Amino acid sequence: MRKKKIGALLMSACMVASLAACGGGDSGTTPTNTPEPTKGTEATPEPTKEAEPTTGAENTPEPTKEADPEPTQEANVPQGDPVVIRYGTHWVQDLDPNHVDEVTGEYTMNETERQAGLAALAAVKEQLNVEFEFLQYSANTTEELMTSVLAGNPVCDLALMWGGSEGVILAQNVLQQLDNYAYIFEDEDTSWMFYDKLYGHNYMLTNVIRYKQRWPLIFNISMLEKVDALKDESGNLVTPMDHYLNGTWTWSTFTDYLTKVQAYYANTAAPDGSKYDTIQAYETDHRFAGLSAMYSAGGAIYGNAGLEPDSEASIKGMQYIEDLFEKKLLVDPGTYDDGKGTPEWTRAADDFGKGSTVFTDCPDWYIGGVAGSAADRGEIVGIVPWPREDSLSVDDPEYTQAITLGDSVGVLKGVSPEKTELALKAYALYWTTYYKALGGTDTVMEYKEKNALEELNKMKLDVLNEKYGDKIIECFLAIGDKLVNDYADLLGIRVTWDEIVGQSLYGLNGMSAYDVAVKANMNLFTNVTSNVESILASNDVHDNQPPAVDGKEAVFAAGTDLSSVNWAEYFTAKDSVDGELDMTKATYTVSEELDATKAGSYGDAVKAEISDAAGNKGEKKIKVIIYNPDNTTAPTVTAKEELPTVKMDTDTTTINWKDYIASAVDADGIDVSGTVAADLSELDTTTPGTYNVALTVTDYAGNTGSVTVPVTVEAAE
Repeated sequence: MRKKKIGALLMSACMVASLAACGGGDSGTTPTNTPEPTKGTEATPEPTKEAEPTTGAENTPEPTKEADPEPTQEANVPQGDPVVIRYGTHWVQDLDPNHVDEVTGEYTMNETERQAGLAALAAVKEQLNVEFEFLQYSANTTEELMTSVLAGNPVCDLALMWGGSEGVILAQNVLQQLDNYAYIFEDEDTSWMFYDKLYGHNYMLTNVIRYKQRWPLIFNISMLEKVDALKDESGNLVTPMDHYLNGTWTWSTFTDYLTKVQAYYANTAAPDGSKYDTIQAYETDHRFAGLSAMYSAGGAIYGNAGLEPDSEASIKGMQYIEDLFEKKLLVDPGTYDDGKGTPEWTRAADDFGKGSTVFTDCPDWYIGGVAGSAADRGEIVGIVPWPREDSLSVDDPEYTQAITLGDSVGVLKGVSPEKTELALKAYALYWTTYYKALGGTDTVMEYKEKNALEELNKMKLDVLNEKYGDKIIECFLAIGDKLVNDYADLLGIRVTWDEIVGQSLYGLNGMSAYDVAVKANMNLFTNVTSNVESILASNDVHDNQPPAVDGKEAVFAAGTDLSSVNWAEYFTAKDSVDGELDMTKATYTVSEELDATKAGSYGDAVKAEISDAAGNKGEKKIKVIIYNPDNTTAPTVTAKEELPTVKMDTDTTTINWKDYIASAVDADGIDVSGTVAADLSELDTTTPGTYNVALTVTDYAGNTGSVTVPVTVEAAE
């Protein structure tokens, strides 16, 4: 069966390559995860209030499958006006196929994806009489979901949560348990949408099909071909892909493989700009290598049994990484100076792209760049599942590949049971229709396999290579077959594991080997999970959002008695639940470096801390300026060498005159550029030309200094 699949994919590869050569149209891609925008990126329509909504503090009962079977015929489609399901997101541009950019007037979605979205909307309307209203949150996702549920008026029915926010939102207890709706996601085309139980219940969904690791193991085949010790009796290279397909791709095989590679390249100089002087066998990010090793032994950070970082399998995986590290068969190209052993982001992948290392674990979105660099040198890059622990068979269900998660979707409390069920049915129908339309397939699983080839082409892996192409495809599909979700990021405990791994690997902060370190620090995990379990066991929404504290710069004359200063006058705080907070109740800490007798600028000199009614703490630090009141020297002002130009008819009140100044300091070196004022008496922005503008700054003692700059007004185009 797999050989036929490879053949079909290779035929598709030829078609894709031909289309690319002829300048073919856009190819469908799965939606990408985007960072959450800043607050107020786009206004959210006022949500319509449900009739008799339940409060956010109640666990709503959920119907059984028998109570409301999924409609399969036209007779089951609800009649009358369509039911509107509000689908909330932090980035509506990537979700709503009808969204238009306000500036350009163009649709914001890729046209191929947009057409798939329109087909999905039509199917939802036709089969369920449902219309989606896509809306963008008006505030921070974690705040808006919580406050809307607390108010008894959930902002949306289906709530998309950006990747990394889920743990915070789950701990707010604002999501419904979806256990009784599992029947909607029973078939192969929908089961991938339904996340496993977390803390004993189903809470979340996904709309992103995952068939590749976030950091898969890749290698440079061309560099391996130079190592005779890796060849068989006929002189043919036995690649890691051959080992996997032959069932011999185990930890011991990988160790032997790396040993031979390292021996060959031990004295070979690495390209300029590499971390190491010589080519390495396996340069990588130890966090993702460790995660892969744990899962390849049947371990996890959080698995079906709950917390598992200290399980036998997890420890065995990390001990394997430690063994490679001690033998210098695995090297990490350095860490940030944070005391936690945190690797430098993508540095190993960068070195792989240069040809400085033979193996690496590479971010999936980065592979195209590094494989492209190798291809430019005439080299071939391969991909393979991470090797398994030796006692496991290749088909053992414990032998898995970890996939970290992105955005998730939940249903907020306060949405009625009837609407929840309809929303989930609409969600399942929308995304199955979307992917089938995107791929032109009859099933989502067919789309998944078809799109695998496109992903390999985007990764610039040579699937048409006569010798290695089919093996690359087969190993890539094998990774997809073995993927299991790593929920550690989603639950907010991955960062703890990362720190334990880094510190134990480098012996930082008293951390010893992983097995000792993780057992000694399991409380760091259980403190988080126990707290969330306790919250979820209650009926109350939990406010876990800290107040937003703001502050302004404080300026004092030298000799001021700072103990008499009312610091509350320099800070404000607003909480999403409690509103404005009384800053007289805040705690203030003055830095020991702040010297009120010495003129200067003191950054982060005073810190304010204040808690809201729920005990969430917010803080802010401000700068303090101490100036010499007896100073009579004019400040020094220097204009920039290259000055900005002004477009004709520009409103002069919109010009930032600070952009024309390179520096402005008083006699003590204190920056006073923020006080710049412009004499506009000669400037005429209605007429092109060059005009002299005097810019004046005033120091804190009242002394002024000026510089005159030529301002060019450009003619209209």
